[in-house]
Amino acid sequence: MVVGTQCPLIRGLTYVKGGPLPIGVKSDALKRVFVIECWATWCGPCRTSIPHLTELQHKYKDKHVYVVGISSEQNLQVVKKFVDSMGSQMDYTVAVDTGGEVEEGLMMKAGARGIPHAFVVDADNNITFSGHPMDPTFESALRTAAAAASNRDVGAPTDRQALPLVTASLDELLAMPVKALKQILTERGLSTSDCVEKADLAKKIAATCANVTYYK
Repeated sequence: MVVGTQCPLIRGLTYVKGGPLPIGVKSDALKRVFVIECWATWCGPCRTSIPHLTELQHKYKDKHVYVVGISSEQNLQVVKKFVDSMGSQMDYTVAVDTGGEVEEGLMMKAGARGIPHAFVVDADNNITFSGHPMDPTFESALRTAAAAASNRDVGAPTDRQALPLVTASLDELLAMPVKALKQILTERGLSTSDCVEKADLAKKIAATCANVTYYK
């Protein structure tokens, strides 16, 4: 079972709608909560759960709560066509598990045998729920996790400084000193405690700082 364990860093996602998002990355500055729902276009029960997930995303629109539907289908165009056809009915982030990390790091470890299957990842990057998204305990786990999520500051001060996206390649990052790599992560509120080697720091930066804007 994965409940009670840390969510692994999820990379290799191809985003069809919304994103990219730093899934599996604990931030000391910004408390994010994720709902990761594994689904497929051909799955009837998955289609039934879509309106419910949209409703929950709207419910927590003022919080840093992100519903992410992730499909393991390899035909990206099929997924994109389906998502486009759903429009506002599927009003949350959608991605394809191109790298297979969700399947290997979450579904297999959870012993999940079918879809839809949802995971709730709290603000401390702990998995607090694993199961069907229509299960009443799913919404309860999400409600508890969302209470600790940071608020979306609609009226936030405009003097917050946006940190630049990190456009360096992995090779260029590996050529940088360890101290510089750690600084890139820490000034964005990202933990370095899960990085044992220099390559871990470089890979985490490449995965989380190239497409997400952080502020200080």
